[in-house]
Amino acid sequence: MSPFDDYFRLLQLSCTVYHNQQVCGDWVLTEHRIGQTCFHLVTFGQCNLEVNGQQELLEAGDIVLFPRELPHRLRPVRPSAAHMQQQPVTAARLPESTGLLCAEIQFEHAASTTLLDTMPDYLIIRADSTEAGDVRPVLTELLRHSLVSGPGGAVIVDRLGEVVFMLMVRQALEQTQTDVFAAYLHPVLGPALYAFHQSPDQAWTLAEIATQAHVSRASYARLFKRVSGKTWNEYQRWWRMQLAWLLLMKGDSVMSTALTVGYQSEAAFSRAFKHQFSISAGEIRRRSK
Repeated sequence: MSPFDDYFRLLQLSCTVYHNQQVCGDWVLTEHRIGQTCFHLVTFGQCNLEVNGQQELLEAGDIVLFPRELPHRLRPVRPSAAHMQQQPVTAARLPESTGLLCAEIQFEHAASTTLLDTMPDYLIIRADSTEAGDVRPVLTELLRHSLVSGPGGAVIVDRLGEVVFMLMVRQALEQTQTDVFAAYLHPVLGPALYAFHQSPDQAWTLAEIATQAHVSRASYARLFKRVSGKTWNEYQRWWRMQLAWLLLMKGDSVMSTALTVGYQSEAAFSRAFKHQFSISAGEIRRRSK
């Protein structure tokens, strides 16, 4: 277990496939919803991706992830005079067609902003690249299930899409240099953070978290700031507020939530929550009803 597991559970993410078709002729597909987290998977054939003034060739098994969808176009590699045709991928294969599976990722938790802010504008993982190592087996299953129909098939594809997204995110975050996710991956900071995550209601002083990391207070403070970009107290407040959002969305009372995340005063908790999210704890709780 690691702090990453806690964070991913916090997000309550889900995947919905909104396009699983084959296209041919003079076709073009554009952005589905600007700002929405999404990915496109080429299930067979090939196409060009045009984004940010660049053109990328995508082939079968390649996948492109947009943390926040940008204006872009998907087009055939070779121009065609034929009219655009579109059919389900489970239908007979159209001549010179391209299969595209497009899905969007939804988050129930505001903590997703922290994740999306750390990621590049878009990320491509090639089917034959070394980077595809962890993703490839799941992509193989996603491709297989996307090409057949049957009871529960759409749900299976959505669930596999969730796993693909998390694996792509994990790969992207492994390249991060300074943020909370770099701290999660750090061999000294990560285990100590996981210990804090298990009992956030306790009064975690700098000395106590440093003891978990087996370093001095001064060393932990310097290391945490350098790796995460936050002080220990800043991170501690941030994480407690993320947990509080989840508890309030589930319908817990404001006072109960305050105690669970380490606040003895409802007023102090409410001020901290409003400062973090610019919305009151009571308003979030009312959304749960």
